[in-house]
Amino acid sequence: MDLQPQMLHQTELEKAKGAVRAIRNGPMVLQLYMDICAKCGTCAKQCHVSQGDPNSYANPAIRSDRLRRLYNAERSVLSKILRSAGFTNGDGLTEANLQSWAKDFYSCSGCRRCAKFCPLGIDNSVITRKARSILHSIGLTPRKICAIQQSDARVGNGEGVNAPTATEIAEFLEGELLEEHAIPIRIPIDRKADVLLVTSAGEILSYPETLMGYAAFFHSAGIDWTLSSHAFDAANYGLFTGDDAHMRLKNKRLHDASIDLGVKKLVIGECGHAYRVASQIGGKNFWGKDIPYEITSIFILAAEVIRRRGVKLDSTRNPMVVTYHDPCNYARSTGLTEEPREVLRACAGEFREMSPNRDNNWCCGGGGGLAVLDSSEGVRGMDSFYEYRMTRTGKKKLEQVDQTGAAYVAAPCFNCKRQIEQLMKYHQREVAVGSVFDLVGKAIVLRG
Repeated sequence: MDLQPQMLHQTELEKAKGAVRAIRNGPMVLQLYMDICAKCGTCAKQCHVSQGDPNSYANPAIRSDRLRRLYNAERSVLSKILRSAGFTNGDGLTEANLQSWAKDFYSCSGCRRCAKFCPLGIDNSVITRKARSILHSIGLTPRKICAIQQSDARVGNGEGVNAPTATEIAEFLEGELLEEHAIPIRIPIDRKADVLLVTSAGEILSYPETLMGYAAFFHSAGIDWTLSSHAFDAANYGLFTGDDAHMRLKNKRLHDASIDLGVKKLVIGECGHAYRVASQIGGKNFWGKDIPYEITSIFILAAEVIRRRGVKLDSTRNPMVVTYHDPCNYARSTGLTEEPREVLRACAGEFREMSPNRDNNWCCGGGGGLAVLDSSEGVRGMDSFYEYRMTRTGKKKLEQVDQTGAAYVAAPCFNCKRQIEQLMKYHQREVAVGSVFDLVGKAIVLRG
């Protein structure tokens, strides 16, 4: 799966073994998940990967058992005796095991649907993230994801966009907005304001209509806002790789920019995992309960404005049938389901739900960082990870989109958008894929 160099030194194997042993001193919830799986099979029935690929390696419980068996063996009396006698391989962790982990734990998208239906409440994504953190510590994270993190650490975003380039992009899009709406609409950068907007750098580069939609919305609502040239990217791949230090570093950039610009609200754009990290993991949990700004989502803010009729939207400008994909990090991890629908219904002519939806939603098949993985070094006999995503992990989402008969899928997440857009192209569906705020930008009626 386009992995890092394959050869592992003995020190790296020992490091991985130590990380498995350390689980007993880690979060209690992970220790509990190591003990209580009943092997009932419920998770496999509710897993989009297992439904698309019925082989045993795709079964969430069997995948998690790869880590669970090593952990439980480590706690056994025999294992301790073997280690005390100098038999360091008593726990069974080998280079071959880890190479296999690198394929199978990156087949899981961490969507948390298994936790929704497991009778014991086991969240296999927690086990997946722990296994990925071990892989990451010894250099077995997929190269593309490593490159994104390295770029992030270097310039503050995974796309390698520096501050001058970010400013140039904003100026260019202001020209596009002027041409589209015939009035000047600013995309301010690095100025004191009430609101700091951060979104995915990939979204800004690949789907600039979304940023234009944000700008038109803020202009119409009279909201004082800004971007930061150094912290405009909210995507946080530390969540996917299990790299807590990177996750904290990335979140600190958003925190520092909020302090420096004196904002009242840090608003996360259309990025589910970014909102999860900022609102549920980082933020006050990282920087103290008294941080002087509120963390919210663009959808929560927009829904509030729409309820008080703070903007005017003409839904006839989007006459096609629109459906909405619930990103897993919104629906299952933060409970953000209704506000995006409020915004969509206000700006779309005909809205149809996928089934199931909200927190029962099927993952797009590209979550957990999978959407950026194209090349591969042998993903279970397939030519590439792209093919695996198109034919296996994305199978349930393709079925859902087909059932709606929609002409447009609103997917408020860069990874989800990329995955579903590729699904539609691969399977030759004439279905457009974009953001919710692409539609807002078209529907908004500006008042000069």
